[in-house]
Amino acid sequence: MFDQTDAFLLRRVGETHSLTEAAKEVGISYRNAWDRVKVMEENLHRRLVETKVGGRAGGGATLTADGTRLLKEFRKTRKLLFDVLDDREAWEDVGYKLSARNRLRARVVEVKRGAVTSQVKMRLVSANTLTSIITNEAVDDLSLKEGDEVEAVVKSTDVLVAKGATGGR
Repeated sequence: MFDQTDAFLLRRVGETHSLTEAAKEVGISYRNAWDRVKVMEENLHRRLVETKVGGRAGGGATLTADGTRLLKEFRKTRKLLFDVLDDREAWEDVGYKLSARNRLRARVVEVKRGAVTSQVKMRLVSANTLTSIITNEAVDDLSLKEGDEVEAVVKSTDVLVAKGATGGR
C-alpha cells in the first residue's frame, strides 16, 4: 500500500536529504518513517531511499531513481484521478453516475499553507463555510486562491462507487 503520507515522506526526503527531517515535517516519528520506507521497499522489491550513516561528515538520505520514479507516477496518477473525477461529461460519456451526491458549489475564501498541508476554507452559496485540509501540492496543482469558484466533494472514505448504464457488470 502506498498512500499520501508515503508520498509526502518520499517528497520531503528528496527535498531535505534527511529521513529525520522528512519525518518531522510530515508529522510522524523517525521510526514510523523508517518502517514506512521498509514496507514500501519490500512491497515493490526495489530500493527507494539510500541512506548514509552519520559521523563527522554527517549522514543523509536520498531518493533512488526508483523512489523518484514512484513519486512522479503517484503525482501523475493523482492528478489524472482528480481530472477525471472533475469531468462530469467524461463520467456521462462512459455511462456512469457518481454515487456521491454530496457535491457542493463553493467559493474559496481563505488558503492557509502549513509545512505539508494547506487549510482551504470555502463559502457555500447558503453562506455556510466548509474547511478542507489538503496538501500544499494539491493547492498548487489546482492553482487555488481566494475568490476561486470550486466544487467541494465530500467523501467519507477513498472508495468511490460507479454504476454502469446497463446495471453493472
